[in-house]
Amino acid sequence: MVLTVLWMFGMAFHILSGAPLGSASMLYFFESIGLPSMELQEHPLSRIAAFGFVFVGALALLYGLDASKGSEQAAALVGIASALGIVFSANFITLFIFWELLTLSTSGLIFLKNTPQSIISGYKFLLFHVVGGLLMLLGIAEHYVATESFSLTVPEAGLTFFILAVGFKAAFLPFHVWVAWGYPAASFTSSVVLAGLTTKIGVYALSRLIPPSELITLIGASMAVFGFSCALLQKDLRRLLSYHIISQVGYMVAAVAVGTTKSVDAGLLHLVNHMLYKALLFMSVGSLIHATGTGNVHELLHQEKGAPEERQPVWRALPLATTGAVVGALAIAGTPMFNGYVSKYLLKYAMYGLGPAEYMLLVAGIGTSISFCKFVYLGFIKPRVVIKRPAKKTMDLAILLVSAVCIMFGIFPVLVEPLLPSGASISVYSFSGVAASLQIILAGVVIFIIAYRVLEAGIKIPPWVSVEFLVYLPALYASRKACELTTLFDTNINTLYENMGRTSKDACNYVGVLDSNLDYSGERPEKSRDGEEKPEEGPEKKKEFAFLGRFRWVPADFNIKNLNFDTLLLAFMLAIFLMTLVYFSAFQ
Repeated sequence: MVLTVLWMFGMAFHILSGAPLGSASMLYFFESIGLPSMELQEHPLSRIAAFGFVFVGALALLYGLDASKGSEQAAALVGIASALGIVFSANFITLFIFWELLTLSTSGLIFLKNTPQSIISGYKFLLFHVVGGLLMLLGIAEHYVATESFSLTVPEAGLTFFILAVGFKAAFLPFHVWVAWGYPAASFTSSVVLAGLTTKIGVYALSRLIPPSELITLIGASMAVFGFSCALLQKDLRRLLSYHIISQVGYMVAAVAVGTTKSVDAGLLHLVNHMLYKALLFMSVGSLIHATGTGNVHELLHQEKGAPEERQPVWRALPLATTGAVVGALAIAGTPMFNGYVSKYLLKYAMYGLGPAEYMLLVAGIGTSISFCKFVYLGFIKPRVVIKRPAKKTMDLAILLVSAVCIMFGIFPVLVEPLLPSGASISVYSFSGVAASLQIILAGVVIFIIAYRVLEAGIKIPPWVSVEFLVYLPALYASRKACELTTLFDTNINTLYENMGRTSKDACNYVGVLDSNLDYSGERPEKSRDGEEKPEEGPEKKKEFAFLGRFRWVPADFNIKNLNFDTLLLAFMLAIFLMTLVYFSAFQ
């Protein structure tokens, strides 16, 4: 694996040098069944995306070299190779094959943690992306009927299917929930890999396949605002980062959807920069989880184990992880001298004069600053913890390397100029640009100081309420009233339930297979090898899961409160799946 990582670093610098990448063909037997062979070929947009996937992929593998399982490393390699296959695809058949391989490999990274929570999340993650792949296939079929060609171009038919397929991968609203489900459920080393793959492929596919669209620009701006709003409510640091993936991908989607050469360059450069500083942030949280056993802010702040003299500030116990967290936070906030400033500067000028989208991204910038004040202070500065085990050397080395690259690309942005598809100028340091960036960051810091007590205590949300519900306040109010009535009804007819053999409850158990407590943010109780349940930490005890003696991840006493926004959304997803099958049958 060490040689593989070194080879990937060499490949990344080869791409950065501007050397030609050539082309390749394989699987010629496809031609015998009327399909084109698998063809890989460089495209003007390929170089910048390929650099990001190879370079950040190598850093992620280095980070997990001593901490991840061999099966996770293998799945990560397949995922990185699949992303590169999509980037260099020359026809739709090649694109679709690698599109599905990416789905399987990234789902595998979640499954391989092998806990009840990761298995539930893995199935949900897989379902979303399989539906997205089906939509992509329908779009390809319509395009082929219209053109009699599988060449990878902007579709001449089936554009709606392509937009939906890209939307699933890029986490368009309301198809975003798989991000917060999947990334925190994987192991902390796999989360670093996932942060650099799935949504970024969606952005790349958007730039290759979808024509400019004002609607998609607004969707991207909405993602930016929505993502940071949900992130502020999180107690778990990886869930906070996951929602901020949605927010930052919103910047990319908005810029790429504008469709000008300047905006596409800005969006794709932000894609690479985001992969770097987001990987760094996940690495820092991973080191924190590895050392303390938790990434939950409240557990870090109120850790009771160990004598007081054994507890020490996180920043002192884990100086490299704290450094990575600070560098990543400054980069994602767009601070001058860090790589995030460069792409956000280009984004700001590419989006200038576009009305609501421009102002929504401005608000998202302030929200990002607030979120990462919370992330750094409550995650790495204030807590006093007991260190259970030190970080691995490869983890520290990876954090140092990514931190250095984030600073280097910020100070010398000309280094990435050869990657830009249209050769946009990277003269980004001006008094007005630096002043505007610092004003946004300062506004976020001031708001954090004012709202610190609220952000530290957190907003108490019932476990049956999805965070996404907070965007739909009328629906939230109605659902809570319905649940109050349901609870009263449940109490009054409890005797009737017993007399009827609890038939209704059994029916609810079947519904529970679909729901499985979808938005459960905590870890499910793990089983030891001898079958005994491991003791749980924290004041809240989780339910044991059982269904007909086999499906142990389904609540035994299903409650109507579990039917939250995520359940309805999953039902909507299944409806889309069935409708596309019907459409495909009629299409044939």
